[in-house]
Amino acid sequence: MASIDQENRWLHADADLISSHGVHYRVNYVGSVDVLCSMKSLDFDHRTQVARESIRLVCSATGVTVKDRRKSTESSTEQPMIGSQANLTHSRTPIELIINTEALTLKRIHDGQMMYSHRMEGISFASAGEHETKDYIAYVAKDNLNRRACHVLLCQENESLDVITTIGQAFELRYNEYLRSQQPTESTTKPIEPERTLPKNEENHHEIPPAVPTPQHQDQSRQGKWNTMKTSDVYKEKWFHGKISREEAETLLSYTGDFLVRESAKIPGQYILSGRAKDQYKHLLLVDPDGVIRTRDYEFDSIQHLVAYHQSGNIPIVSVDSELPLKSPILRKN
Repeated sequence: MASIDQENRWLHADADLISSHGVHYRVNYVGSVDVLCSMKSLDFDHRTQVARESIRLVCSATGVTVKDRRKSTESSTEQPMIGSQANLTHSRTPIELIINTEALTLKRIHDGQMMYSHRMEGISFASAGEHETKDYIAYVAKDNLNRRACHVLLCQENESLDVITTIGQAFELRYNEYLRSQQPTESTTKPIEPERTLPKNEENHHEIPPAVPTPQHQDQSRQGKWNTMKTSDVYKEKWFHGKISREEAETLLSYTGDFLVRESAKIPGQYILSGRAKDQYKHLLLVDPDGVIRTRDYEFDSIQHLVAYHQSGNIPIVSVDSELPLKSPILRKN
């Protein structure tokens, strides 16, 4: 497994991804689905929906039952974003996924033949799965004929966020290359927007997982690797606001997906995740009575680990009656 780059908390050294050799993962190719609209025309929620619906459709076509978590109130008359049939031409093929700043390359393991090579300029979105599909990832890419498809991969157990974070690192490095190639004028240099939309050319935009901190996983056998992420380090995070009140936190949360972490003024050692889901504010205690940092479904090594897992993987925190997405950290001013 990769070690943490202490300077920027990516999983790999930049040089590994800039080189043609790249970073390699063994995954299974599950299938693909045609994408019927430009990802540029969709907001972040709908791009995520494309990825999740593609995973559900491909899984269903291969006999894997996945619960449809869409709310029944969602309109069925909306323009479809993906095709109705999965392409299973290479389904269940063990492949080597090679990630570098040039492309995502998929090679069959048994004979080394290349199945696909999607250049970074043609990739418009990448996301990990959710809940019961947490070991899947999906990414939207154009082929040589400019047709869009969402490709679904099944990763090794607990490795999906390593893969999606590595793709994010490659995106960011490619974006930095793009900036260096441009003259530093307002007309050519574009900032990274809050949702990390990366301009690659006039048609494509790339969504990447947030850079800091790097998400890790639940596999207890690997936890020793993350002992550099102590809960006390949360004070260094810009999304940590100290001992502000619930009311103060709510004044800072303007949109769905806004979130911050604060320290309880009443309970020593307790931390609270405050976020907004539509018109509701959520305030979640992060430390259980045994001192374990957890949500309802998972335990984590640190608060940074918890935030990164849900933010980088586009995985909402599920409570009894709602889901809280972590999209945009609210940064403290000092």
